[in-house]
Amino acid sequence: MRRSIRLLILALAVGVLLQGCSAVRLGYGNADSLLRWWVDLYVNMSPEQDALARERLARLHAWHRKAQLPDYVAVLRQSQKLVAGQPNAADMLTLGDGMIRLGRILAEHATPDIADFLATLAPEQIERMAARLAEKNVEYAKDAQLADGESGQRKARYKRLLERAEYWFGDFSGEQKTAFRRLIDSQSIGSQFWYDERLRRQQEWLTLARQVQRDRPSRELVMKWLRDYAARFDLPVDPARLAQAQALRRASAELSVAVLAMTTPAQRAHALQKLGDLMRDFTELSQEPGG
Repeated sequence: MRRSIRLLILALAVGVLLQGCSAVRLGYGNADSLLRWWVDLYVNMSPEQDALARERLARLHAWHRKAQLPDYVAVLRQSQKLVAGQPNAADMLTLGDGMIRLGRILAEHATPDIADFLATLAPEQIERMAARLAEKNVEYAKDAQLADGESGQRKARYKRLLERAEYWFGDFSGEQKTAFRRLIDSQSIGSQFWYDERLRRQQEWLTLARQVQRDRPSRELVMKWLRDYAARFDLPVDPARLAQAQALRRASAELSVAVLAMTTPAQRAHALQKLGDLMRDFTELSQEPGG
C-alpha cells in the first residue's frame, strides 16, 4: 500500500493505456485482482486479509466503474478542448485540479475499507511494506538520476517527458526535440523536491500504519487519520514547501502549454484521436456490468 488507495485504480487504468485499447479493457476489467496482487507484494497477506481485500476491492471496482469512469470521460473531453485550442497555464492547472478531485473522491469512498484493512496488519507486515518502499525508492532515484546532479536530472526529465509527449502527439522532429530540450533547461529542476515529497508521504503512511497497529484506535479515529493524510497527500503543509510545490506545478503547466504550441496540426490530430479512443473505451467500460 505505497500510497492512499484513492490512486490505485486510477494508476492501473493509466498504466495500461500505453499498451493500447485491448489492454485498457483487459487491465481495467481485472483491476481488483491486479490490485490485490499488488497489495500482497507489499504486505504478504494472510488468507483472511486476502479474503477481505478481495471483497472490498471488488466492491470498490464496481462503484468506480459506474461512478467515476463517466467523470474520466469528462476530463478527457476537456483535454480534447485544450489540445484543439490555445490554452494557458491556468487552463492546464484547472485540468490537473480536476484529476486531483477525482482522486480525493475515490479516497473518501475507500476510506472505511482502508481503515478495516489497516486494523489487520501485523508489525512484520508493516516492516515488509517499509522495506519494499525503500527498494522502490532506490529504483526511483536511479531513474531520476538524482545522484548525477542537475545535468543528470535534466537529462532524465527530458527523456521521461519526451516519451510522454511522443506517445500523445507522435514522433517529434529534431527541431522540436531541440526546442523541447531548451524548455526543460530553462526551468528549475524539481526532481529532488518531488522525491523528498515522495519520502514524506511514505513516512507519514508508515507512521499511520504503525500507530493503528500499536494503539488499536477506533475505526472512526482511523478514518479521520486517513482523511487527514489524503488532504495533505498532494501538497505539503509547510508554507515554504507549499509555495515551492505550487511554483513547480505552474512551471509544469507552462511547459505543457509551450509543448502544445510547438506541435503540428497532424500531431494535434493524433492526440485528439487517442483521447477520443479513450473516451469511447471508458464510456463502454462504464456501461458494462461490474462486480
